[in-house]
Amino acid sequence: MTIERPADAPPRLPWLPRPNFWGGISVAAILLFLAFLVYPLLNLVISSMLTDTVSDKTVLDIYRELFTVPYYYEALLNSLLLGACATVAALLVGVPLAYCVTRFNIPGKLFIRAAVVLTFISPPFIGAYSWVLLLGESGVLRVPFAAIGFSPPTVYGWPGLILVLTLQGLPFVFLMVSSALRTVDQSIEDAAISLGRRPFQVVTTAILPLIAPGVSTGALLVFVTSFSDIGTPAIIGQNIRVFPRLIYGEFINETSAGDYRTASALSVVLLVVCVGALLIQRWYSTVRSYGQETVRPLGVRRLTGTHRFLASAFVYLVIALACLPILTVIVTSFLRTEKSVITPEFTLDGYLNAPRLLSSLTNTLLFTTVATVVCVFAGCLIGYVIARRTNRLGPVIDVFSMIPYAVAGVVLGLAFSLTFGGSPYFLAGTMTILVLAYFIRRLPYSIRSVTGMLSQIGRQTEEASVNLGVPPGQTFWRITFPMMMPAVVSGALITWATIAREFNATIILYGSSTQTMSVEVFREVIAGNFGNASVVGTVLIAVSLVPIVILFKVLGKDEDFLV
Repeated sequence: MTIERPADAPPRLPWLPRPNFWGGISVAAILLFLAFLVYPLLNLVISSMLTDTVSDKTVLDIYRELFTVPYYYEALLNSLLLGACATVAALLVGVPLAYCVTRFNIPGKLFIRAAVVLTFISPPFIGAYSWVLLLGESGVLRVPFAAIGFSPPTVYGWPGLILVLTLQGLPFVFLMVSSALRTVDQSIEDAAISLGRRPFQVVTTAILPLIAPGVSTGALLVFVTSFSDIGTPAIIGQNIRVFPRLIYGEFINETSAGDYRTASALSVVLLVVCVGALLIQRWYSTVRSYGQETVRPLGVRRLTGTHRFLASAFVYLVIALACLPILTVIVTSFLRTEKSVITPEFTLDGYLNAPRLLSSLTNTLLFTTVATVVCVFAGCLIGYVIARRTNRLGPVIDVFSMIPYAVAGVVLGLAFSLTFGGSPYFLAGTMTILVLAYFIRRLPYSIRSVTGMLSQIGRQTEEASVNLGVPPGQTFWRITFPMMMPAVVSGALITWATIAREFNATIILYGSSTQTMSVEVFREVIAGNFGNASVVGTVLIAVSLVPIVILFKVLGKDEDFLV
């Protein structure tokens, strides 16, 4: 039955969506992104443009200083150089690694992929802290190396930063290239070989151009994470100034005075660089996308003799280097620590006596669970709007849902602190502000999971339900939601795992009663309490690993789902 519109009803504005359930959800999604993404970022930009009432500096003076005072622009150049070096190094190692594991008969592929996933979910600064334990002034490898007359290079400064950030970024390149290789059809390689190309030429001239979008996505993720990392430069950077560390320093120094202008201006520059990198990658990916169809994916080539040994040795050497920091943290958590020196004596005292372990664990579990539940609820509805609805708001919502990928944690943390930390909300240091930041930062995982699943489900069942008189909202919860449950659970688990390790936004927003495990590890490392840091770090790794194990073992997902 169709209800006729009253003749005397006011005319409907053409740009407004129809007043129905999904129209309301679309408007609510727009309002959500405006409130918790656009509004804080806009507030950050406005804050950077306010005139300093103490020094009487205008916005032009502040931004001019950023690009003329060596203290600021050298930090920006250092961050750009560090991000570029880590990206290039991660590509040089990660692309051959992914190709060898995907294309050749390397033994133990399941173990290799599990090891890569383990490095992906570990907290971002664990690598820096672990290398200090290994090669620091009192590192456990210093003594045996010194006994044979060898002095290993220091882990502090540029070499250590590039090494750690390269190993941290390696999983992004590996996962993206592995996924891209599965989209290449075997006929491409066969055709190149039949034209007389040598194996290396087949890779460089036929396969690499096809996987260029995947490679560029991995490069983007490495650059953004390296460029915006606070923890690693703070632990092993020594006197090297980088932009995120400068933002955090300005934020800490200016908190007491209530002046965020310099920190805001620095954050705006960092945001512009990250968004610019995202736009460049999107443009490059579009230009290099060939829209290929895969009927028969690339097969596994059998290597024998020396070739197989060399390929396996390369893969396991890289995996060993990537996993060494995590193993170091786990092992040292069971060793006795005297001041800052790790002794070979086994003990469980660290787990029994670690201060703030229980409180930080409780906070991490509580905040992560609440944020994940909210992400799943909102992600299901927003993902459905993006995938199914054809109103004019759908593309706008889709663009909004991509922005958190390009917003660094330190930028989002500062924007939230400026917007919601003071009057009239007064949420500084509370659980609410942390959960909101986690929610908006990790919401894309749930949205992408749902849209991916809906693209594979037909609409016939939903249309039949609506035609039988069931309202759209009930149809969604009774019919559509159960069908996309595997994607919902998968998105929830990956959201949970990534929120548990969140650090860059947390270090800006936490308070004395809302300290999480990632912050606790960082504070213990900075204080030189390596034993306590190892204990908390091991528990954090375990907490992050549980949902990934469920994802793989129960739901049958592979590592491609992580990015």
